[in-house]
Amino acid sequence: MKKPDNSENSAEAFLTTGAAARHCQVSSAALKRWIRAGRLAGFKTVGGHARIPVDEFKRFLREHGMPPYPAAAPASIPVLVVDDEPDVVGFLTALLVEHPLGFKVETATDGYEALIKVGAFKPALLILDVLMPLLDGVEVCRRLKRNPATRELKILGISGFPDAVAALLAAGADACLTKPLSLQAIERELERLLAPVARRW
Repeated sequence: MKKPDNSENSAEAFLTTGAAARHCQVSSAALKRWIRAGRLAGFKTVGGHARIPVDEFKRFLREHGMPPYPAAAPASIPVLVVDDEPDVVGFLTALLVEHPLGFKVETATDGYEALIKVGAFKPALLILDVLMPLLDGVEVCRRLKRNPATRELKILGISGFPDAVAALLAAGADACLTKPLSLQAIERELERLLAPVARRW
């Protein structure tokens, strides 16, 4: 299906397959099968990602007796990006700000700043570098997971050193990716880690 000309509201007019699947309480693979079978119309972005027009999704839900899609856009999901490399922070911030799910992003450049911002910003997800000045990601993760107020926070570790991954996971991180970061891997972890909490926002 050709992408409709609706550039003014593109962030609100289309859904990712992950968001649509969560609403239907099915897997992304099942939703993509519906698209391939012609039951639900979608299109591919320039980057190769599937998108579904909201109006088409609402029609599909009505036709199949599923709960209606909310008329109001969901609130932004808060994400805190912590890394001392400006290029990495810029890359992740741009990805999240432009993401169809609509993330609200804050950043920090060291472990102490991260702990302060977790308390003030209350993110749903922390994207955390392992090796940083002042306080490293392993210690940040350990402190957050030991604290009853923050132990449910989802933590996605990132590191340019594969040998550091095990230490972060042992400290309680929910997942860890190695640099250079892959867009597909980030998308996969965003969907996996945030699916259980997305309905709160």
